[in-house]
Amino acid sequence: MLMAFSLVFFVSLYKRRVLQNKLDFQELQTQHQQEMLKATLNSQEEERNRLGTELHDGVGALLSTIKMNLQVSQRTNSLEALPEVIKHLAETIGQVRTISHEMMPVVLKKYGLKKAIADLFEKINKSEQIRAGIDAWEEFEREENDSLMLYRIVQELTNNSLKHSGAKTLNLECTVNSEEIRIVFSDDGAGFPAEVLKKSDGIGLWNISNRAQAIGATVHFGNNASGGARVELKMTKNSILEKEHSQ
Repeated sequence: MLMAFSLVFFVSLYKRRVLQNKLDFQELQTQHQQEMLKATLNSQEEERNRLGTELHDGVGALLSTIKMNLQVSQRTNSLEALPEVIKHLAETIGQVRTISHEMMPVVLKKYGLKKAIADLFEKINKSEQIRAGIDAWEEFEREENDSLMLYRIVQELTNNSLKHSGAKTLNLECTVNSEEIRIVFSDDGAGFPAEVLKKSDGIGLWNISNRAQAIGATVHFGNNASGGARVELKMTKNSILEKEHSQ
């Protein structure tokens, strides 16, 4: 009877531990999802604030100047202010185009993801002391929103390298086989700190992880053996087809 009682006790204890481990795992998953959601919301709020500031301080200020010039022309019945009005209108149009391009790059919409990234790298090469290039690219088809997500991921990785790594070279390659699409971004900078890789910490990495998850992709953050950051993004073709059929 003692043996039977002990056996029942240990089985009950084992089941209780299994259940507790399961509950702990679910709690960790929930906490992780909440942190990712919070990071996404914070990122969206930062983007809204940035766009609001640009519209208010840039476009809004220019439109106010145009309004004042036109009011002066109306009062004086003169066209002397017309050249200044035209100048400010041109500046306003330029700023609106810049903001629009940041929200949805025209090149991406018209020519696809590779051309949009090449255009991004070309601008970096002209304005920064750094070489950014596409080493290899095998074409694949994605929905417009997915392509935008991938473009934002590359943009975020590029910004991280420019701000934090001290890199002189950025490289991107995309390969496609019968089962998956694989995109690898790397630089020759300082690489990711160990504590960042351990936690995938920082708003930038959260944004990238969230965007990848939204399009059914996995992302791995690491460092090259020779130094520098290395980020690998994978999307299986099966998940792509399932995603398309479910919509």
